Amino acid sequence: MVVLSWKIWDYTALPAAQDFKVKETLREQEDEDEDVGCCKDDKSILLAPAVTQHEEVEVEAFPPMRVEVYYEALCPDSRYFVIKHLLPTYNKLKDIITVALVPYGKASTHEKEGRYSFKCQHGPLECRANTVHACVTNLIKDETKQLEIVGCMIEKNDNPMKIGQKCVEKFGEQWESVEGCVNGEKGESILKHMGDMTHSLNPTVTFIPTILIDGSQAGQAKILQDLHKFLCRKYKGPKPASC
Repeated sequence: MVVLSWKIWDYTALPAAQDFKVKETLREQEDEDEDVGCCKDDKSILLAPAVTQHEEVEVEAFPPMRVEVYYEALCPDSRYFVIKHLLPTYNKLKDIITVALVPYGKASTHEKEGRYSFKCQHGPLECRANTVHACVTNLIKDETKQLEIVGCMIEKNDNPMKIGQKCVEKFGEQWESVEGCVNGEKGESILKHMGDMTHSLNPTVTFIPTILIDGSQAGQAKILQDLHKFLCRKYKGPKPASC
């Protein structure tokens, strides 16, 4: 609940200063008790601003829901969820959700002499594809464009670098920066971070994709079946038109 307060000042029009002079004259006795209605000396009259009563206006705020998607680049279930559920839902509910993509899944991280290597559920090709996805999520700051690129890549990810370049350039981004990330230590570090996030989940991941809504894994079956419906029911604010 957010309470916003305004103090409203109502300034009355201020007249120009005027000289009010009262000339003392001799009057008849019956006029001495009359009130002349102004000051007897030269003075300026200034009207002070009138202040209305302090007002408080209550505005209830509904923060966007955070959707975290833990997935693998070559996982058929991940592909289906991203294409059939995540992207259509995001396009309809982007005003009430934010999305974080975590491409890692049931992989493992190994460190040797300060460098990282990975073993992935669907083999070395998936590790390569996961790294491309991880670099895209790190380098592309625009959320909508990031999701469009990932959706484009995951549709056919059998050649991660080739499809990565095609999809990145399709949406107007520079492939060279992504390629440099994938082939360098930065890509390793980002994917290692994705692994740390995945391994820190409680309960631990048993199925990919795993989806968190505002940090909770509750309702996985319903989320995977109909993400849009689940989010519409969960959101406490004014419902978007598609709900």
